[in-house]
Amino acid sequence: MVPKYRSRAIILTTIFLTALVLTATGCFSSPSQLNVSVEKLGNPLLQDGKTDRALNVWDLQVFEGKIYLGGGSTITNAGPINVWAYDPSSQEFVKEYTVDEEAIEHYRVFDNELYIPAADPTQGDLNKFYRRQANGQWQKYASKGVELAHVRDLTKISSNEILMVGNSRQPGKPSGKGSAIATSTTEGWVFESAGVDRIQINNVILTDFNWFFSIFEYQGRILAINSLLRDVDNYAGSVAEYNPETRKLEIADDLRNEEFIPSNLIGKNSGYGIDIIYRLWKPVEFQNYLIYPVRSYSITPQNYRQAYMNSVGFFYKSGMGETPQRVKLPHKAMGEDVLVIGDELYVLANKKRRDNKYIIYVFKTDRLARRIKWQQVAQFASANKARSFEYLDGTYYFGLGQDYGEAIANSGDILSYTPQ
Repeated sequence: MVPKYRSRAIILTTIFLTALVLTATGCFSSPSQLNVSVEKLGNPLLQDGKTDRALNVWDLQVFEGKIYLGGGSTITNAGPINVWAYDPSSQEFVKEYTVDEEAIEHYRVFDNELYIPAADPTQGDLNKFYRRQANGQWQKYASKGVELAHVRDLTKISSNEILMVGNSRQPGKPSGKGSAIATSTTEGWVFESAGVDRIQINNVILTDFNWFFSIFEYQGRILAINSLLRDVDNYAGSVAEYNPETRKLEIADDLRNEEFIPSNLIGKNSGYGIDIIYRLWKPVEFQNYLIYPVRSYSITPQNYRQAYMNSVGFFYKSGMGETPQRVKLPHKAMGEDVLVIGDELYVLANKKRRDNKYIIYVFKTDRLARRIKWQQVAQFASANKARSFEYLDGTYYFGLGQDYGEAIANSGDILSYTPQ
């Protein structure tokens, strides 16, 4: 029989060694990393009178020493939306501009220039994007030649060309071009359609093939994802690729839904419903991997409000043709946003507690592989999930929000955490 004091020593030693192993693998954190103290900086969306889903902080973006805030809602017609920027030097939120949109869903930075896609104009279909000029003033760019009901995303394809994706009022028709190219000339900006011309694959007529939600570059290819990437079947037609020779998006016959969404999410067993669209959210390329959160959407009246921008999952893929994998984070948290800081990848994640409140985490890694070693940076409790985060001059910034049906609580709050 082992003496009691010896049993306790063995148990304590086992616990200590287990903690060391868990810490080394990123599955456990030392007490110094737990329950960090965050500071509430303000809630400009609430100050502007926004309510419900419009209080989600969809995006935070660092630009020229400030943190830009994106919020609003294209389903509740929450516009116009103010462009707020938090200035750490003055510790104040500054209103720089007001966009004639229902929401600022996200920002884009290209060649040290800040852009806002025209997600949903408050009136008409003319608006395309907003650009912050070198003098700090914002400029709206519109066009009668190519009308888009929404511009969900954009990317730069040359030094003076912007490729936009979204949808027209008739995205399922050949005339309904869901994308456009804006070219900067000495006489101003010129707009032309870049929509998909053909509407069928293998004699199957595609519908909503011209309703795009995201565009990004991965392994040298510019890819656009449309509303056919939905929870119904694993078929071709949901992915288009930009062809610089034709200056058009072309449906990629060989790329099916499973290229970006695991097969176990597609179809009746996923639990999301056949009308749910998968929206890749700000994909990031890191060490030849593509890592991305996925948010839900729907274009059907019965699910339109309920499905808007809810968190669906967090995935990565090691190359084109490779099946995407779920990113398994410590504590079974779900990834929500991702940043590359220096040579490391940082992930914002949330874990819902039994009381429907959240634990918010920040993890980091310097290498993506089949077995990822995550290091925990911070965690704190919150009434809401964090929808976005940023990092500037040693400080992390968080924007709070909620999925459909969750408590509004502190949605719209901007928080900060500075490691000591």
